[in-house]
Amino acid sequence: MSRELIYLPAASQEFLEGKDYYEELSPGAGGQRFENAFKEAIRQIKDGLVTHAVAFEHFHRVNLRKFPYALYYRLVGEKAVIVAVLYSRWRPKK
Repeated sequence: MSRELIYLPAASQEFLEGKDYYEELSPGAGGQRFENAFKEAIRQIKDGLVTHAVAFEHFHRVNLRKFPYALYYRLVGEKAVIVAVLYSRWRPKK
């Protein structure tokens, strides 16, 4: 099975912001490592061999390996709509 992927503009922007952030932290390698982790998550979704956890309602979540980000998507028929790439850590107020 190979799913068609559809990216919402906000998800594409969030990916680019994350990649830029890690490139600033580690010039020449950070952005590429983030992109590779993102591509691995996308490959899993596209191949359809892995069913990721339902995070809420009909939205699935896959964590990016080695990064505190999660990719959220929704299955619509044979398509996967990538809706968000979100930072997964937060600091509660003390």
